[in-house]
Amino acid sequence: MRAAAGADIWNGIAEIEARGSASTAGLRGTAQFDDDLTRGRYAKRFAIAVMGSSEEIYDGSTVWAKDISGGVHPYDAPFARRRAVTSAYLTSRSYLDPRSKAAIACIGNRTVAGRTFVVIRVVPSGGIPAELAIDAGTHLLSSVTERLPITTSVASYADYRNVGGLVLPFAISSGTKAEPADGYVVSVRAYQIRRQTRDADFGQPAPTRDAVMLDNAVSTTVPMTLDFHQALVWASIDGRPAMPFVLDTGGHAILTALAAKALNLTGRGAGESGGAGAGTISLQYTRIGSVRIGKAKLLDQPFLVIPYDYSFYERGKRTPLAGILGLEVFERFATRFDYVNRTITLSPLSTFRYRGAGTPVPITFQDDMPMAVAAADGHPGLFGLDTGNSGALILFGHFLQQTGLLERYSGGNLLIGHGTGGTNTGRLGTLRRMTFGGRDLYDVRTDFTQMTSGAFSSWTEAGNIGFHVLSRFVPTFDYAAGFVYLDPQTRPFPMRNNLSGFSLTKNGPAAFDVLAVSPGSVAAGAGIRSGDRIVAVNGKDASYYSWADLLGILAQPPGTRITLRVTRANTTNDVVIVLR
Repeated sequence: MRAAAGADIWNGIAEIEARGSASTAGLRGTAQFDDDLTRGRYAKRFAIAVMGSSEEIYDGSTVWAKDISGGVHPYDAPFARRRAVTSAYLTSRSYLDPRSKAAIACIGNRTVAGRTFVVIRVVPSGGIPAELAIDAGTHLLSSVTERLPITTSVASYADYRNVGGLVLPFAISSGTKAEPADGYVVSVRAYQIRRQTRDADFGQPAPTRDAVMLDNAVSTTVPMTLDFHQALVWASIDGRPAMPFVLDTGGHAILTALAAKALNLTGRGAGESGGAGAGTISLQYTRIGSVRIGKAKLLDQPFLVIPYDYSFYERGKRTPLAGILGLEVFERFATRFDYVNRTITLSPLSTFRYRGAGTPVPITFQDDMPMAVAAADGHPGLFGLDTGNSGALILFGHFLQQTGLLERYSGGNLLIGHGTGGTNTGRLGTLRRMTFGGRDLYDVRTDFTQMTSGAFSSWTEAGNIGFHVLSRFVPTFDYAAGFVYLDPQTRPFPMRNNLSGFSLTKNGPAAFDVLAVSPGSVAAGAGIRSGDRIVAVNGKDASYYSWADLLGILAQPPGTRITLRVTRANTTNDVVIVLR
């Protein structure tokens, strides 16, 4: 490989810069890649139509991501730091140096479309494994494959040309198996080869200054709407009447296709998005002039436009859900959720200083969701802190198997959840003890999932902390300091659960669809089955209620009588259930 790529001409080369055109998600723009061959530092910079600019820079210590919104946060969780070690190894071309500190093994030949590749597995000291596929004819690197927490990434290299004695690729692409349409393709126009590094190329990126506080306010407190247990915030887009959005630590700025149409916004491009569901969903991009929440305002922001189905945005007779606000808000504002008093407070991170007496819990990032260490029945792990999760604590399959909790909590009723990319499934049970923020929580409602795709399939995380745990505190997310502060609630949140024994969704205004019925439950005793359609509740048509409304009705105190009009095949009957 070394001989084919330029042999001793690599000696003394300190930095390589590549510039060219780029395409991603059906949109075009430019790219610049800088590689520090002496220390393994790297910088990837993109400027893409509609999406805007983004950067990923490894400064020799930490990987920094400047996303398309203009905000900046680190990738500093344990897996992210291990991956950075491997990225530095690859960037510095250490595989061309027999003295490099890595475990190297040949794992055999692979033939693709008549071409033979020798596959080498390298594990740099402190890094993650990477498979290098080397063209057996040219001896040049063809691809690098890495296993990520929920998918596999593949970077490919082709169209090699001689540049000052070095043989370098002029076609570079990268993507993941989970979301292939969101990868990038770069056609290099020119390389610059330097004998000295330019440290300025590898500095932490500066965030875009695009957040303002109106009327010189130092913070803004706005109402939180709870659709059953889903926290919503009302935001005005481009000065239009405010619309409800999920405020989601695990999300990005998203408009439903319905909301985009109402705002006369047109999407461009053709990308994919994944999430808590097992699959992916198509997306496009648009730009808006302003997002206002109370006295907080964000300017010139890219939004994803996603054609969510009816079940995602429906709210009965009320204003439909407009979408999601996420990373772009939390990167600019310290954000406080007071679930009991139903308020959300935003304070600019540039001036925010936490003054409370709550417990500071360090947060890190593997991608875009904050994560913190917690423990399930005494077993520690890294948990996503997900304000978009309106349900139970979720424990992931790999963690359950590693800790023995899968066997301890076998059984339980089928649980069907919904997220970007479709449904997710698990078994609903009760965890004996959850330790979070120095506090033990007992008998915690928990989804024991065995998902093999989507966000809940991660093998580097223990689980996902959502509403059922977060609402026991008043959490304040401070991305600048790297903490979530957990204040105690002034009074217990009135937690309510569906007591009917059936799960449901709403795929259209006229009816609720029964997804699953728990054996021995109230619903089972009343003869309700999976596949039934509920067309009226307590004498009112289903169109009057949202999914969240009906969950609230089914979470009333034991002894409550509820009349459901149930349609099955060509028959319709009124069924009375008594909650217990």
